[in-house]
Amino acid sequence: MKINSCLAVLALLLGLTACSEDPAADRIFINGDILTIDANNTVAQALATEGERIVAVGSRQEIEALAGPDTEIVDLQGKALLPGFIAAHEHPAISAVFRNFVDLSGFSHDSAASAWQALREAVATAPAGQWVYAMGLDPVLLQDLQMPDRNQLDALAPHNPVFILAQSMHSAWVNSAALAAMGIDENTPDPGEGSYYGRDADGRLNGALVEKQALEPFLEPHKNPLKVVPAYEQTLDDLRRAGYTSVASLGFNMPAWLARWASLDGLQPRMRQFYFYRGDNLKKLQGAPENDSDFFRVLGAKFWYDGSPYSGTMLVDEPYRDGALARQLGIAHGSHGEPVIAPQQLQQQLKTLHDRGWQTATHIQGDRAARDFLALLQQVHKALPETEQRAFTTRRHRLEHGLLLDKRLLPDMAKLGITPSFHINHLYYYGDALREQLLGRERTDKILPLRSAFELGMHPTLHADSPMFPAEPFSLMQTAITRLSRNGTPIGRDEAISPIQALRAMTINGAWQLGMEERLGSLEAGKLTDLVIVSRNPLATPAQQWRSIRVERSILAGD
Repeated sequence: MKINSCLAVLALLLGLTACSEDPAADRIFINGDILTIDANNTVAQALATEGERIVAVGSRQEIEALAGPDTEIVDLQGKALLPGFIAAHEHPAISAVFRNFVDLSGFSHDSAASAWQALREAVATAPAGQWVYAMGLDPVLLQDLQMPDRNQLDALAPHNPVFILAQSMHSAWVNSAALAAMGIDENTPDPGEGSYYGRDADGRLNGALVEKQALEPFLEPHKNPLKVVPAYEQTLDDLRRAGYTSVASLGFNMPAWLARWASLDGLQPRMRQFYFYRGDNLKKLQGAPENDSDFFRVLGAKFWYDGSPYSGTMLVDEPYRDGALARQLGIAHGSHGEPVIAPQQLQQQLKTLHDRGWQTATHIQGDRAARDFLALLQQVHKALPETEQRAFTTRRHRLEHGLLLDKRLLPDMAKLGITPSFHINHLYYYGDALREQLLGRERTDKILPLRSAFELGMHPTLHADSPMFPAEPFSLMQTAITRLSRNGTPIGRDEAISPIQALRAMTINGAWQLGMEERLGSLEAGKLTDLVIVSRNPLATPAQQWRSIRVERSILAGD
């Protein structure tokens, strides 16, 4: 018995010794800067992987010692290797739905005439009675654009229902045929929750639809999951080409089983997906979160408290400024916006989901909305038993967008563990319009307090809110660093962040917000092999040139 026991112990020790030897790497990256984004922001010379794991990062000599006869040597040829980017707040399912809409956006057209011609051509080829859906009207991106009304759309499409969604995705315009098809007439009450049907000076429906409850019935026919799958897969592929390896999808989502299917391209991984449910899907958030997969996880719930800066539904202390653009957007004189959900109802939902162990993410744009949100969370936290208050501060509840988030609120939010994701390209695309027409210079210079959030250790991230804006990581980061609008106007330069902070906002901070920082977000031994190769080292590139950096290849789980 004693001899057998000794032999067993010896065998165990020999096994441990064998396991401790450095394994041969299946792939080694050399001849380029390795931006690890670790705690020290180390720039290494080489990196080795084995399957889905990074096995070592260090000097070229150290890493090449791990090569075996079958190791693939990847010569970066002076390019840079970074962690795969994390899309902290996007809408791939909505992007998929809109792929077949007529594109009227300022990203595709350089004039209003061009956009309207695209719509006329779509109507001309549609059989009578067939719906025509379009996307992207925006008088900021198309500065000569006059917003349509019901009569104009009736003249343009007398035989077809027409639905045109704004670039902000918070308002739309329809013609009489579309209203009739949905059973909406002059006596139909507004749907509530901050949503309404626009009316002219005589009280007649003018074809405008504002906010979610008014829009969703028109979009419902496009949400058949089985019809959307091919476009959804294409959308995930677009994100991969942009350098993303993980995406958080907040709001309308594909059914989980279809999303899991779409996460694979044949037998190869396509994208890591993280879901935040909303609306009727909240009933699925029973019990505790399940973290059994690194490719698909449901993390919690998405809520809206206010609306969009460009529909007059952002909840603000001071009213929007009156002017031509506000009138074009249909923003009423003296508008302060309003909540899209009663504060008490939001508070109860936040508490219920927190008590079940789920994370929450709440859409907050206006300064008043942010102050209300903080007060609600403080009440939820205070009502918890003292032993459970720490669990609240470590749940990583999120604040989304934060256009007019007052930086003076951030210390109290940080105490509650709130983490913000900033819709940073509001500044790039709409900064001049906000500054000169909608909010004024003083308020606009205070938008998007990213640096303050970094200084408080809140792990802020950046997002594009696609399909509102293109999900281009280097565009987001350049805006965050330079704080320049598309016209070159500096806005709130005291909230500019450093290049390395911008990279952290797109990588390790995103992983932290998703509860995946031990597995993703930096290039360190033991972490998953999610990598992106870019055309040159961002840290050696002037910030004004980051939009020109190309993504050469993204690698997910070592594929």
